[in-house]
Amino acid sequence: MFLTVLTYVAIGLLAILAIFYLGLEVRFYRALGRVREGFADPEPLPKVSILIAARNESEGIRETLDSVLSQDYEGEWEVWVADDRSTDDTPKILAEYEAKFERLHVLTIDSIPEGVSPKKQALSKLIDACNGEILCLTDADCIVQPSWIKFLVKEFEPGIELVAGHSYIPTDKSSPFIICMQAVETLIYRIAGTAGLAMHLPLTSTGNNLAYRKSFFQSVNGFTGVIKIQSGDDDLLMQKLAADRPWAMRYCITPSTFVTTSGKETLKALWEQRKRWASKTIYYTPKIVFVLSMVFLFLTMLCITAAFSIFSFKIFVATLIAFLCKSVGDMVLIIRGLKIFKQEHLLKWCIPVEFIHAPFTVLAVLFGLFGRFKWK
Repeated sequence: MFLTVLTYVAIGLLAILAIFYLGLEVRFYRALGRVREGFADPEPLPKVSILIAARNESEGIRETLDSVLSQDYEGEWEVWVADDRSTDDTPKILAEYEAKFERLHVLTIDSIPEGVSPKKQALSKLIDACNGEILCLTDADCIVQPSWIKFLVKEFEPGIELVAGHSYIPTDKSSPFIICMQAVETLIYRIAGTAGLAMHLPLTSTGNNLAYRKSFFQSVNGFTGVIKIQSGDDDLLMQKLAADRPWAMRYCITPSTFVTTSGKETLKALWEQRKRWASKTIYYTPKIVFVLSMVFLFLTMLCITAAFSIFSFKIFVATLIAFLCKSVGDMVLIIRGLKIFKQEHLLKWCIPVEFIHAPFTVLAVLFGLFGRFKWK
C-alpha cells in the first residue's frame, strides 16, 4: 500500500513539474519571436570603454587584444586591462601593447582584500579609472569582431541600461566530443537568457560579452552587496537592475557582436566551471530563484524516477513520457535559437545532450551550492 501511494505521489509530482517546465518553454518560444536588433543612433556617439580583467592569460591574450584594438567604431573609445596579480608573461605582453597603442591602458593589481571576488574588484577598479559612458566587457581569452562596439551601442535605445551579448564556442569536424557538448549547452543558456530578457525575466548572461552604462553601475553602487561572491560579475549585476527596472535590459542578437570563447578541454575543468556558475543562483531575486528552483526540481525528479523505474513499470512509463515531452520541447526551442544565432550546425549534437542534461545539471547545482569549487 505504501509503495503504491509513493508511486502515485512521485508520478504526480513529476507531472506537475513537467507541466511547469513545458509551460515555461512555451513562453520562451513566444518571447524569442519578439527579439529584434537595436536601432539606436545617438548623436554624438557615446564614448566607450572596453574593460578586460586578466590573470595569467599569456596563452591567448594577444589574440584578444588584437581583436579589441581593431574596432571600427567612429566615436571615441579606449581599452582598459586589469593585470590581476599575474605570475606568467601577461604583464610583459600588456606592457608591450600599452607602449604600442595609445588607447590601451593597463591597471596593475598587486593585492586583494580577504574574502573579496578578484574579478569584481578588478572590474570595479577599471570602471573607476575609465572615461567611457558605455562600458563593454569581455574576457582575456575571447575574440571580438571589428564591429563589436559599433553594434552594441545601437542596442542602447532610450531607457536601456544593460545589454547582454551573445558568445559561443566555435566547433568544426575535428572538435572533440566534450567541446561540441559544451557548445550546445552554452547555446541553451544563451537561448534561455535571450528569452528571459525578452520577458523581463533576466535569468542568465555572460561576462565575456556584456555592456552597460557607467551611470547605471554607479547608481546601484556597483558590486556592493555581492562583492564577496566569487562568481556573478554579470548576472548578479543584472539582478540589481531587475529588482527595479527589469525592462531596462535586452539581449543583442546582431551577428557582428557575437564573441567567440574557448570551451573547457577536460571534464575536471568543465565540472569546476559549472559548479561555480551554479553557486551564485541563490543570490538572485526571489522570482528568478522560484523559476530556476522549479526547473531544478523537475530535472531532479526526472533523475529520481529514472533511477526507480527498474522497480515500477508505471514509474518507467511516466518517466519516459516526461523525458520525451522535455526532449521535444527542448528541441523546438533550440531549433528557433539555432536560427537566431546562426548555429544550425549544432543540431546533430542536441539529442546526445538531452541524455546528460538533467543529471549533469542536478549534480552541478548540488555541488555548486553545498560544495567547493576551484577558480584561478
